[in-house]
Amino acid sequence: MDIAIHLGAHLTDDGRLRSCLQKNRATLAKDGIEVPDAARFRTPMLEAIKAHSDGELATDAGAVLLESILSSDKTERLVLSTTRFLSPLPSAVRRAQFCPMAEGRVAGLRALLADHPVSFYMAIRNPASFLPALIESVNADQAAIITGDLDPTNLRWSDLIRTIRAQFPEAPITVWCDEDTPFIWEDVLKIVSGHPDTTTLNHIYDWFDTVMIDGGAAKLAAYMDDAPPMDRSQRQRVIAAFLDKFCDESKIDVDVSAIGWTEDMVDLLSELYDNDVETIATMDGVTLLQP
Repeated sequence: MDIAIHLGAHLTDDGRLRSCLQKNRATLAKDGIEVPDAARFRTPMLEAIKAHSDGELATDAGAVLLESILSSDKTERLVLSTTRFLSPLPSAVRRAQFCPMAEGRVAGLRALLADHPVSFYMAIRNPASFLPALIESVNADQAAIITGDLDPTNLRWSDLIRTIRAQFPEAPITVWCDEDTPFIWEDVLKIVSGHPDTTTLNHIYDWFDTVMIDGGAAKLAAYMDDAPPMDRSQRQRVIAAFLDKFCDESKIDVDVSAIGWTEDMVDLLSELYDNDVETIATMDGVTLLQP
């Protein structure tokens, strides 16, 4: 059985990938694909990962866990989606490191799942917007810890990806930039779920509610439903046109004033992020999904 693990990251799709796939649960089940609720696997798997860290993991722990998660003996691909495998949100950044808990947690995942083909999937986000969003999403005490020794110019997603690869080298990882999501959302859904080209998913345009004015996503979905078949580039041009017309800037703008950055710092972090993405594209065992 293939196991696809969507790791987030934090503050990217906010659970919408799992939500969309679960809305298509019956359709995907016909292809042998299961997408369980996080409540069914997250806590027991995190407890097992901790047991591995403490040297107390039972030899059959992985098999027992999977048996408790699966609802069908016909499942050929299991999709697990949660940001918590890498870290809780308040621990998503420390000084100059994304998800410093990832090393032990990924090692625990390997110990649990190494008997199955595993693949990882993860979106990354420009630190210039990720960090202010993180500060806004945690409480004041947690924000003070994050900002107390923050070293934003040395933060690299490629370092986190190297950690994942080092701890679970058999598992390839597919990465995409959160900023590209509008143009590759259908690609992301397909590559994570692994559904065949002949399978059509519903609710795939619900995601656009996160970036469009009210009603914009419904208009896009209606247009796509009525339009003749389009190739990837044609769909991207349509999406670009709808974003140009219906984008809600208030939903995507990030206020950096709370973190005290100048425009020069935002520009620098964005440049460093672009360079980091280029590095990721060259990494062994890593696929960069782009528009």
